[in-house]
Amino acid sequence: MRILICPDKFRGTANALVAARALADGFAESSVELSLMPLADGGEGTLDALGGSNRVSQVTGPLGDPVSAKWRIAGGQAVIEMAEASGLLLAGGPDGNDPLSATTSGTGELISEAKAAGAKRIIIGVGGSASTDGGLGA
Repeated sequence: MRILICPDKFRGTANALVAARALADGFAESSVELSLMPLADGGEGTLDALGGSNRVSQVTGPLGDPVSAKWRIAGGQAVIEMAEASGLLLAGGPDGNDPLSATTSGTGELISEAKAAGAKRIIIGVGGSASTDGGLGA
């Protein structure tokens, strides 16, 4: 029997890869063939689910403060996780955020960096973002 394990993150407890490995541990005593394929919904954890190495850039956070945001480029294709630069958690989370002041400028800065690095195609995961400005900052 073959089993494909493909979870998303368990918010606040495990990223998708850790969750996949934990689920696989439950089959340790069996003779099944396991394949792990961590997934993401386009929000936090998207870059982690892809695996590989990231670049880190200092950009403008959603409330104007500088933040370190991960992104990557390979083969002319860049992947940007909007939550890294313009994420809800960076804007104070569900309780402390200020939606009227939030900006997506940092995401725009990452797009500019990706283009400058030679990206011909840019994929943007938009989950977990504080994009209450309609994306004007990007």
